[in-house]
Amino acid sequence: MNKILVFVPTYNERANVDRLYIQLKNLGLPFDILFCDDNSPDDTGKILDELARHDQTVRVMHRPAKLGLGTAHLAAFKYAHKNHYNYLITMDADGTHDPKYIPLILEKKDKYDIIIGSRWAGKGVMYGWGRFRLFFTNFWRNMIKHGLAMPYDCMGAFRLYNVAILNEAAIKNLRSQGFCFNLESLYRFLQRGATVYEVPIEARNRDRGESKLSTKIMRETAKMYFILLYDRLFYAKQTTAKRS
Repeated sequence: MNKILVFVPTYNERANVDRLYIQLKNLGLPFDILFCDDNSPDDTGKILDELARHDQTVRVMHRPAKLGLGTAHLAAFKYAHKNHYNYLITMDADGTHDPKYIPLILEKKDKYDIIIGSRWAGKGVMYGWGRFRLFFTNFWRNMIKHGLAMPYDCMGAFRLYNVAILNEAAIKNLRSQGFCFNLESLYRFLQRGATVYEVPIEARNRDRGESKLSTKIMRETAKMYFILLYDRLFYAKQTTAKRS
């Protein structure tokens, strides 16, 4: 039987984690849930601990401070590999990623190494984003598509990974600590020959809590883009993968 782990990083998401937990459990699918909380001052961690006390499929990883989205995902990669899961699903806690798409994502799990819940593929769409965030997202989407030859939802965190590709050799050189980890990791996995498929999703802006988008995130994204662009132009081979 395949072992599946759903991973959700959290920071100040007390308004959302109960709802997400209920949505995940209502799917009725046999997976475990791993939350990783970065010492949220709004006591998100305490809520998660309470969920874990009443549900043995829930695990909570507590970290001492806000250490970044990238390092949280890297911890999840290592956890899934160490604990012999076959598949790892990553998603945000803020309501952007609707768990209803998980069954559709799982349908392709045996054919591809990475499956992305995509805002851009097919009938994928974004709802409720402000003009600035839409501009930011579309700008980097086009820069990545044409500069890095990656026509995917590279910044989105709603993904399924075949845990077999998350070995030490594949992840040891990942450097991004923050939001741009999604871009860097996908680029590196593609360079190692990973196959990719996209499932269209409707992504909705959060209706509870505060957005984490900041000028720091934008600077980090720009820096990582140019690091990867330099790598592609001077070192890396071209990569291709399949879209829906």
